[in-house]
Amino acid sequence: KKLRISINVSATNLEEADFTQRVLAELHQARLPSSAIELEVTESALIGKGEAAASRLNELIAAGILIAIDDFGTGYSSLSYLHEIPANIVKIDRCFITHLGEDARTQSLVGSMIGMAHELGYSVVAEGVESEAALACLGRMGCNEVQGYLLAKPLLPGAFEAWLAEQAL
Repeated sequence: KKLRISINVSATNLEEADFTQRVLAELHQARLPSSAIELEVTESALIGKGEAAASRLNELIAAGILIAIDDFGTGYSSLSYLHEIPANIVKIDRCFITHLGEDARTQSLVGSMIGMAHELGYSVVAEGVESEAALACLGRMGCNEVQGYLLAKPLLPGAFEAWLAEQAL
């Protein structure tokens, strides 16, 4: 699997008319394909941003860049935004994942979120995976990807390179 870096983007960035062109120019200058990055935007940051933001998201998707809805489930109108925000990935917020496997209600909620997102054509990432129990539960639920301290803590560049080399073995 090829490495993909996630980058947080603000709704203000998406209102900039030249944002897509600047992102693509940076990728070209770095000699990276559009598949090398994923742009993350929170649903709550997009409230009231309207057509300009949606237009940029559609431009970025058309250029082959993946768009993720970050911190899903914590916004003001999560279900309506799943329908309105052009995106490829839903990242379930860590507040739903932290105690997964310990509480039947949380398990039911996360399972429903994953199922609904899949039915709508999204890939699903669970944020904040810190236990083997949560990882196993997410695997049974069909979650596509996970991230969290169980896999790795935030790393400085040199430590990240060493960690990445170990993963390739």
